[in-house]
Amino acid sequence: MHFPHHRSRVIPSATALMTLLAFMPFLVLRSVHGNEALEALLQPPALELPAKSPEPEALLDPVKAIENDGSITLTDGSSYYTFTREGDFTSGPVGITGRTLEGRWTSPQKGRFVVTARRGWLEDTAKSGGTAKPVPATSHRIVFQIGDGTKKVIRSPRIPAMMEFTAYFLIEEFVEISAPETSEAS
Repeated sequence: MHFPHHRSRVIPSATALMTLLAFMPFLVLRSVHGNEALEALLQPPALELPAKSPEPEALLDPVKAIENDGSITLTDGSSYYTFTREGDFTSGPVGITGRTLEGRWTSPQKGRFVVTARRGWLEDTAKSGGTAKPVPATSHRIVFQIGDGTKKVIRSPRIPAMMEFTAYFLIEEFVEISAPETSEAS
């Protein structure tokens, strides 16, 4: 089909203009300094490889890490979970408001941690007008499956710097239970 009134014009695309502008400095460099300067500029930088690759960090068994360091702390980004050598367990929000847990833990098999804890609540009373909402304390059984991991420093606005045990973990169970019996010294 022929369009007699249509004139064909070449309109450069934005990509073509950007490509031309990108190469302008090279064209100017070549015309002013010759091919040697252009070739030196276009050579890729030499990579200096280390003589030996760094060794990956050795993975630690969570129970051994607790025995060696006194505790481990895991985080999922919103809560932290601390297991101590003495069998204490604490959990709270990484931020300024959220659920808290305090209790005891055992590890009946490798990687499996069974926790019995009382739930509470941490409230940012400055934001709530100075009054914290009462939350009924309940008891819970929490089962963690924790893999081997490494330790690194974590920082939180509310918690001073501590070592985080970086590992894959899964909370397999989080159920409310009746209050555990406490034994009093007679």
